[in-house]
Amino acid sequence: MDDLATPHDAFFRESFGRREIAQDFLRHHLPSRLLATIHLDTLEISKDTYVSKDLRSAYSDLVYRVQCRNGDGELTIYLLFEHKSTPEHWTLLQLLRYIAAEGEQHRKQHPDARHLPPVYPLVIYHGERLWQAPRSFHELVAPLPDALKPFVPQFTYALHDLSVRTDAEIKGDVLTRLVQLAMRWIFSDEPIARLRELLNLIEQVADQATALELLESLLRYYVQGTQRVDEQDARRLLQQTSNGDPIMQTFIDRYIEQGRQQGEVRMLLRQIEQKFGPPSESVRQRIAEADADTLLHWSERILTADTVDAVLH
Repeated sequence: MDDLATPHDAFFRESFGRREIAQDFLRHHLPSRLLATIHLDTLEISKDTYVSKDLRSAYSDLVYRVQCRNGDGELTIYLLFEHKSTPEHWTLLQLLRYIAAEGEQHRKQHPDARHLPPVYPLVIYHGERLWQAPRSFHELVAPLPDALKPFVPQFTYALHDLSVRTDAEIKGDVLTRLVQLAMRWIFSDEPIARLRELLNLIEQVADQATALELLESLLRYYVQGTQRVDEQDARRLLQQTSNGDPIMQTFIDRYIEQGRQQGEVRMLLRQIEQKFGPPSESVRQRIAEADADTLLHWSERILTADTVDAVLH
């Protein structure tokens, strides 16, 4: 996955990049008239992203394709998700860029087409401040005399603001609710208590592989996203909430092993820096990707090696 600006963006993409979560979310939150127009079971995540590589750290769009109920089944609607953890005044300008890029992509893929598929832009927000960004593109243009209004693009977006909803208003199956609650609670004054509630919800996830993946993503999000939950807190919570649950126990074993390996990586990097000076980025990456046996072998070599290359040989 591409590097993203914040842990919020990473968790959003990891979670809503799951077809079952996106599908369930849309089932509960799309307008009823739009739901009646589409075949939600045809939903697929678009592999295209409209954000150039140099701007990926600033944007986090996800795009879905779904077929219409009308016509011959070839008509497609694009559902554009844009995530925000802080209010962004220029959101409409970003969305306009995405919509235009989608049009260009469609033209390349369908050179004989004479129409563009519609786009439904949806902003998911969960920040601490009130969302006050403009909701109409004309609000971004000033002055805008009446005579010029027909020549300026005009559109809006749907806003799903998690920050103003109560916990009871968070709808969906357990996976969808869990993801939304995690985003809603990330700025809580009691992140450990909130994380404990989320871990209890994970135990309700029927599929073990999905539960383990979400658990790993959730813990990483709360450690990185709150800056108030550390690895020790996470391990303690896991031990307290496992209750012999096989999913939790499997993850505890894996999580502790990962934590041990991360410690070995940090130790080896520290030893290299002390003996040979700051390691290069390529050395850091090679060590970070090494398995436990290789790390142990290198840690033994550093005692007698004269160069970094000799350690990693």
